[in-house]
Amino acid sequence: MAETSKSYDNSRKALNDQIGAISSDLAAQQQRINAQYAQQGKNLDNQRNWQAQASSMSASRNGGSFGGSAEIANKRYYQQTFVPAVTQMQTNQANDLSSAESQANQNRLSLQQTLAQLNDEANRYALQRYDAAKEAEREDAYRKQQMALQRQQIAAQNAVNSYLAQAQAQQASNPYAWNGSNTNSQFTNAKTGKGVTFGTFAKGMGASGNANILNVASQVLDRNALNALNRIVGAQSNTKHSGLTTTTSANYKYRNYLSPEDNALMKRLGLQI
Repeated sequence: MAETSKSYDNSRKALNDQIGAISSDLAAQQQRINAQYAQQGKNLDNQRNWQAQASSMSASRNGGSFGGSAEIANKRYYQQTFVPAVTQMQTNQANDLSSAESQANQNRLSLQQTLAQLNDEANRYALQRYDAAKEAEREDAYRKQQMALQRQQIAAQNAVNSYLAQAQAQQASNPYAWNGSNTNSQFTNAKTGKGVTFGTFAKGMGASGNANILNVASQVLDRNALNALNRIVGAQSNTKHSGLTTTTSANYKYRNYLSPEDNALMKRLGLQI
């Protein structure tokens, strides 16, 4: 609002200057009108005096007295000519003064309305600028949000690609094989062909820790075994027995905090928790 209003300062000052000059202009015009009618009054007085002198001279030439026909003529002139002329002059003067004041008031009102419209226009323009700026901010925030989301998606995809590449490389160098079946002998020693546990296969993949072991498990174990393993790890997540490690069936140690069924599963998988 402040920035926009400043751009209207010159126009606003011009209007205020015009409004401020109305009173002095009106006073000057009233002075001219009064001077004009004052001169007309003097002219009427001069005409009356001249008429009185003319009436006296006419009466003298005709042998009449000054107080006789001359006085009658002067009285008739005064009543019939001078007084109506003065009355009309005063009426015209009052009308001209009233018209000048009315015109000044109209000019003032018109300029004040123009000034109000100018201020309204400045306010509307300021609000338009504000709305445009807020919309630009929203669009910029949305664009940045989308860019951040895109970067996150790219980073996530890169992480997945990197993991898959590492997993493929690790699996290629893994001495243990997965035959793609869901039998107890699905994992074998690639050299001897003998069966191994999932834990041995996962260790060969370089997996360690809950997240990595469970990630490998999600790719190769059957659904029942995977669900059971996730349940066991979840049940122990808030206890001191939450660390998942790989082992062999021969080296498996039974845990009294697991059920016999869960112990049997963990031994078969070659995992320890």
